[in-house]
Amino acid sequence: MGGQGLLAAAGSAGGAPIDQLAILAFVYIGGTGALVWLIRAHRAGRTQVLARVATATSFVFRAPGWSALPVLIAAGSLLLTMGGGFWDIGYHIDYGRDDGPLGNPGHYPLLIGFFGTLAAGILCIGLADERDRSGHWIRITREWHVPIGGALLIGCSAFGLTALPLDDVWHRIFGQDVTLWSPTHFMLLGGATMSVIAMCVLIAEGALASRNRPATEQPSGSPWARFELLGPDRPIARFEFFRGGEFAARAGKAWSKIQRFALLGGMLVGLEAFLAEFDWGVPLYRQVWQPLLLMAFAAFVFSAARGWAGRGGAMGAWGFYIVIRSAASLIPVLAGRSLAVVPLLLVPAICVELVALRVSPRTRPIAFGALAGLLGGTLGFAAEYGWSNLVYPLPWGPDLIAEGLISATVAAISGGVLGGLLAAALRRELPTPRAARIACIGAFAAFIAIGVSAGLRELPVADVTVELTNVSEEPRREALATFRIEPASAAEDANWLYMLAWQGGPGTQRIVDRLEPVGDGVYRSTQPIPLHGSWKSGLRLQQGRARGAVPLRLPTDSELGGAGAEVPTSFTLAEGPDIFAGASGAELPAPASFTRPFLEDGLIMLRESKGDVPPWLWVASASLIALIYGVFITGIAVGVSRLARRSGPAQTVAAEDDVAATAATRRGLGPSVA
Repeated sequence: MGGQGLLAAAGSAGGAPIDQLAILAFVYIGGTGALVWLIRAHRAGRTQVLARVATATSFVFRAPGWSALPVLIAAGSLLLTMGGGFWDIGYHIDYGRDDGPLGNPGHYPLLIGFFGTLAAGILCIGLADERDRSGHWIRITREWHVPIGGALLIGCSAFGLTALPLDDVWHRIFGQDVTLWSPTHFMLLGGATMSVIAMCVLIAEGALASRNRPATEQPSGSPWARFELLGPDRPIARFEFFRGGEFAARAGKAWSKIQRFALLGGMLVGLEAFLAEFDWGVPLYRQVWQPLLLMAFAAFVFSAARGWAGRGGAMGAWGFYIVIRSAASLIPVLAGRSLAVVPLLLVPAICVELVALRVSPRTRPIAFGALAGLLGGTLGFAAEYGWSNLVYPLPWGPDLIAEGLISATVAAISGGVLGGLLAAALRRELPTPRAARIACIGAFAAFIAIGVSAGLRELPVADVTVELTNVSEEPRREALATFRIEPASAAEDANWLYMLAWQGGPGTQRIVDRLEPVGDGVYRSTQPIPLHGSWKSGLRLQQGRARGAVPLRLPTDSELGGAGAEVPTSFTLAEGPDIFAGASGAELPAPASFTRPFLEDGLIMLRESKGDVPPWLWVASASLIALIYGVFITGIAVGVSRLARRSGPAQTVAAEDDVAATAATRRGLGPSVA
């Protein structure tokens, strides 16, 4: 494909409009330049703006400003990213494609949030105070060293931002892949989610710096928090809260825990966003992925929270998770989009707390994580099985139990081990390098192996005869459908068998209709199916490893190939792929009766994907991004390990809490001034 083709305006079915990309580049580059100028002025002593803001946040968060201010900005930015992400997903499910990065309202908080996270990392290295330097800091110049957390935050946000132009190039080469699980979308999600680990590292570095700073000559009754209204020469007014040494000490310990709860609970929200398609009932991957990833993510986060925040850490992280995730579900609803259900994940948190009563997460982090994952994966799967049958659009059934329970348990053990190691690193109490390395590599290997197994699938070999009974006529035609599947055994004990209607346009919401069985291999819809406008509809089936879909009606799409072609109403399995490859934009009508086979989901759900791209090009491109992803994860692991190995004497969780309590009884934890 020539460069001219890549640069040409590709319309909403391909790359974004060039003018919108230029605007984004100008804003991002200009904003970064302005921030760098401000930091240079700060370090040269020409402005006190950053110093004053850092001072205020240091008093509130009881940490140096180079730690407190970036964490505050990054946390707010990630909340914006989360809200925009759920808004954007709901937009694509209900409306379809957008008109570029500036043509979708959900993109604006996303774009602001990504830049805010990058800005937080840049501020951290700009505010870094040489008085707080530790052995793990990274050298920039002879007189300028920066916290590893700031470097990780820049790396994570840059990784996510790099996905934005790569995503556009991907669309121009392969067509829009309107699925959450595309290689470049994984980069976006991964960059945002892993930023929380960088923030955790910054919190740990701030606690270490606070401990190492000498106590100021300050009476024990100093305030817990202080705010000042700044004047030209001196403060106009000062407000002090929670005076008194004992109360301040208790507040400091509680505040330290709350920060950790919030960070890790928010991280679980970000990780669970990888499964948003399941939450909306439009997954493009087998159902076993849902319990596999849910239990892995829960075990990882709750083990890390219990090991780092101490007793109650897992439950505290769960509390923040459920509040933030519930709020995220409301955002698309308030915008008029479909509702995404909230996975409960309460039982895995309880299991982690119970295991910690018998196995210390401080002295035996690997064993603790493995046992927490084992218990959380098994009991958590059982509990989520029940929850799914109450609220999930596609509930888990008996056919999932065998593969799902094994996959969820293995993945949860892997996640628990990694979570235990993360907490140990944040406490600077990692096991020996050999033990940590073997546990980390083993956990990743087990997770990848179970993921490969979950990725195996095949196509259902069955035909479906559809009979439609109109309940309203054109131009807003709707109909009830009866589906006769032959052979009937193809749908027995299915993971899911449902009718999906999606992308109906403004004022519509996707429809998930779990069909009513009325005979041997015969099923009937329980609500009218929209067969007009931009609505797309199809019958979806997964039975074990077999997964496919039967298209009912697809509208004309003038921006795709073969939009004017005539497509037969009935066709065979041998004819189907060629029909959709050669005329992906043609209308597929829905007459009163027709017979069609199950096809690959992607032919229907991903109409925008280009079918004329050589398979080797897709494999090579995906492999390159996977390699980049591997380097990214390795970099995070190395950074976290550097914190643990090169920070001096180890600190226990209790000691770090005492640091926060001690800091709360004295003033002047120290703004981050150069």
